Amino acid sequence: MAELLIAAGPGEWRAAWIENGEAVELYVERGDTKPPGSIHLGRVVQMAPALDAALVDIGDERPGFLPLRSVPAEVKTGEGAQLVVAVRREAWADKAPRLTAKLDAPPSLPADCRAPAQLWPPPGLAMALALRLPEIPAAIVADDAAVLAALRAAFPTADIARRDTAGWAIDIDAAFDAALSSRLPLDGGGAVHIDETYAATLIDVDTGARASGSSARAALAANRAAARLIARELRRRNIGGGIVIDFVGLDRRDHREQVERTLATALVDDPAKPQMLGWTRLGHLELTRPRRGRSLADAMLAPGSRNKQPVALAHEALRHLAREARANPAANWRLTVPLAVEAALKGPAAAALRALEARLGRRVALDAAPAGSGFDIAAI
Repeated sequence: MAELLIAAGPGEWRAAWIENGEAVELYVERGDTKPPGSIHLGRVVQMAPALDAALVDIGDERPGFLPLRSVPAEVKTGEGAQLVVAVRREAWADKAPRLTAKLDAPPSLPADCRAPAQLWPPPGLAMALALRLPEIPAAIVADDAAVLAALRAAFPTADIARRDTAGWAIDIDAAFDAALSSRLPLDGGGAVHIDETYAATLIDVDTGARASGSSARAALAANRAAARLIARELRRRNIGGGIVIDFVGLDRRDHREQVERTLATALVDDPAKPQMLGWTRLGHLELTRPRRGRSLADAMLAPGSRNKQPVALAHEALRHLAREARANPAANWRLTVPLAVEAALKGPAAAALRALEARLGRRVALDAAPAGSGFDIAAI
C-alpha cells in the first residue's frame, strides 16, 4: 500500500511517494505553476493563426498554449474572449502550459468571476499536490502538525498523521540529493549518467567492464542492472519526453534483446506508461515517456546547470531557519544569502518568508552576501 511522506517547509512542500519502503516518486510543490488537471477561467490574449492556436492567460508566468482543435465548436476564442480550460501539461523550462477546452464536466462559474481565475481545485499546496499523485495514498505522514487540516481536506479517505522525519522510512534530504545527481553508481562498478537537455534526456551507461570474452557477460549483467536503475529513475525524477540510452558492450543481438526485455519489464509499473521505440543505427535504445508535469530537475535546478535555482535555495534557507527556530524559539534571526537568493526571497519566495515570519512572530533580518558563499543563519 502506498504511503506519502511530506516535508512541509515554509512555502515549499517536498514529498515522496513510497512503495515497498522505497521512494518511487518525488515531488516539489510551491504553488508556482498550475498543476496538470487543474481547471481555470482564462482569457485569450493572442491568436496564433500560424500555429492554429490561441494563447490564454490563466494566471501562470506565461500564457498557456491552446490548440484550436482542443476547443469545442461552440466556444468562441477571439482575442479577449473568456473560456474555461484545463491544464493538460504543466509549464516546464521555457515551455508554456498546454491547455484544452474540451472538459467532461466544466465547473459552474462563481458570480462576478473574471479571468484569470482558478476554478478547481481550491488554492493550496495540498490540493495541488493531490493532482500530481498516481492515486490517492492509503496513508500520509507529514512532519508539521500545521498542515494536517489542509491534508485532511485534500485527502479525506487517507490515514493522516504527523511524525518527525527521524522516524521516516527514508532520509528525504538524501533522496532528493540522489535524484538531482547526474551520476548514479552501479553495484560492482560503473555508473549511469543522466543528462536532461532541452530536446531529450540522454543516458549513458558505463559498465566498468570490457566487452570481450567473459567480460561481455559481466557487461551484460551490468547493463541489465542499469536498465532497472534507469526505469526507477525515470519515474522518481518524473522525466518525460524523448529518452535515448547508450548502453555499452552490446555487440551481440541476443544481449541487446535481453537488455531491452529487462528495461521493458522494469517499466511495467510506471503509471506514465513509457513506450519503447527500439534501437537506432548507432546502437542507442530510444523510448518516450509522456510528459504531464515538470521533472524534478525542472523544479529544482537552473537551466543547463547542476546548480539549484535561486528560488530553490531560498526555500532551502527558510527550511533550515525554521529548524533552527524550533530549537531556539526565543531568538531573533538574521539570514545572510547570496544576491540571487535575496532577490528570490523578495520576489517568488516572498510569501514563504512572510509566512515564516508570521509563524515566528517576528521579522527575519535579511542580508546579502557575495555569490557562491552559501547562506548563514545567526541568532541575534
